[in-house]
Amino acid sequence: MVLAAGTMWGNTGLFVNLLSKRGASAMTISMLRLVFTFILMALFILIFDRSFFKVKLRCIPYFVLTGAVGMVGSSLFYFYAIQQTSMALAAVLMYTSPTIVMLLSLAVFKDKFTWRHVVCCLLAFFGAALATGLVSGGFVYSLTGVMFGCLAGASYALYSVGSGLALRHGVSPMTISLYSFAFASVTILIVGDIPELFRTVAADPVIIPISIGQAVATCLLPYVLYTLGIRFTGPSNASIMSTIELVVATLLGFFVLGEKLSLIGVLGMLLVIGSIVILNLPHKKAEDKEGTPDATADETSD
Repeated sequence: MVLAAGTMWGNTGLFVNLLSKRGASAMTISMLRLVFTFILMALFILIFDRSFFKVKLRCIPYFVLTGAVGMVGSSLFYFYAIQQTSMALAAVLMYTSPTIVMLLSLAVFKDKFTWRHVVCCLLAFFGAALATGLVSGGFVYSLTGVMFGCLAGASYALYSVGSGLALRHGVSPMTISLYSFAFASVTILIVGDIPELFRTVAADPVIIPISIGQAVATCLLPYVLYTLGIRFTGPSNASIMSTIELVVATLLGFFVLGEKLSLIGVLGMLLVIGSIVILNLPHKKAEDKEGTPDATADETSD
């Protein structure tokens, strides 16, 4: 489910490219994406299962964390990072999120810190650097841009942590997604430019159906799948596996948009894929330990 979510997020560039050609700004695209996603999900739940609307007030802070901070923050800070630096550097800074999630999980969820997580975080990060062409040079450096990029990664990480906390309090993945989109929509409408949104749509109404398609394919389905996946993999593993988004985005850029793909870029994608494979390898040491007499005795005494 997490890999499917990452694959869908990797298609975002296609919609952004299409909407940008029709005159929509990055802020307008973000507003339409989040608002349409919330409307569609709310209608779906209203028709099929209204029980997902029920939520305890003590869980509201988690939705503020996942929606207003996680979804909106990662989108806006990423956009500002691109303005201040470059697409490549912003993308790499965004993928500091697995490391941030891993560190937060140590404190919040008491997760175990293993060599596997360290290796996978390093592979995913350097793979992202290679895949985006950062090592080839020529990028614009800015302290402000780096700060925004890191904030984008931190915001992205907070969605994973907030979802994990809500799941531990018995909130269903559908409810988490619904209220996350609700808070994200309200926040993006407050900070966004609504008059510009109406002017853009009035000038080209075709933007509406394209935005609805974008909402379903790159926001609604992937966020629900990702939140469901966290239940089985945990926030740390999910954040690392979601880096498959970079591989998909790079391949689509090459095959669909005609962007260049170098051997170094291919190596970067292989590193990202390698991090996912290593993360999902069987825990041999744990399996061996379970087969020892001492382990059996411990289990019996327990």
